[in-house]
Amino acid sequence: MPSSFWDAVNKVIEEADIILEIVDARRVDETRNLEIEEKVAREGKVLVYVLNKCDLCDQKELEARKKELDPCVFVSAKDYHGIKMLQEKIIIEGKRLGLDRPKVGVVGYPNMGKSSVINALNGTGKARTSSESGFTKGKQYVTARKFLLIDTPGVIPYGEKDEVKGAITGFETKTKDPEGTVLKIMDKYPGILERHYRTEEDEDLEVSLENIARKLNILKKGGAPDTRRASERILKDLREGKIRITT
Repeated sequence: MPSSFWDAVNKVIEEADIILEIVDARRVDETRNLEIEEKVAREGKVLVYVLNKCDLCDQKELEARKKELDPCVFVSAKDYHGIKMLQEKIIIEGKRLGLDRPKVGVVGYPNMGKSSVINALNGTGKARTSSESGFTKGKQYVTARKFLLIDTPGVIPYGEKDEVKGAITGFETKTKDPEGTVLKIMDKYPGILERHYRTEEDEDLEVSLENIARKLNILKKGGAPDTRRASERILKDLREGKIRITT
């Protein structure tokens, strides 16, 4: 994680009046960036939790989160669910601060949908988006009707190197060893990938991975399973929320 990314985030936390932390509604605890939250608290800024991808979650689970995270707003940037409520929340918090046009910093782990939320709030698609973590390199300003949005690069807390967590939450999109990462996921969460792809479980995880590759018809020349490409496909499916793993 380049130090320049954290530099950009720190400057936005200092500059903004209100901070939106974008969290994956499916994995709230794993995608809350506690280091960012501590920095926001030290600066005395307003923090609003934005639980994105709520369309992929159980509504009862989400409602339980309201008691833990205050204030929080559930949204789905993909279909604009909850966006009007989030706009209203920003305006209310701005008025509490005595501001007609507050600056709103948008922060969080990589690949949580920050730019997508900004585009939904703005309605013009000005913030560029990508499924690749680290796509936003520095802060970007996007003007909305009643507030100014500041996009930031996604950042991972210093010292955090949980490869499995990064893969299943989607904030880590680059790995030199996709097979090794998938095998670690299979070891930590037995049977989940096999059930998703409807293949047989085997005590030998490498055999299980080969079974998945065959089921996906991802093969090398000659018909042998291509476990590297299959692993890349599995990690992509995890990032896109096609596989549900409860951590």
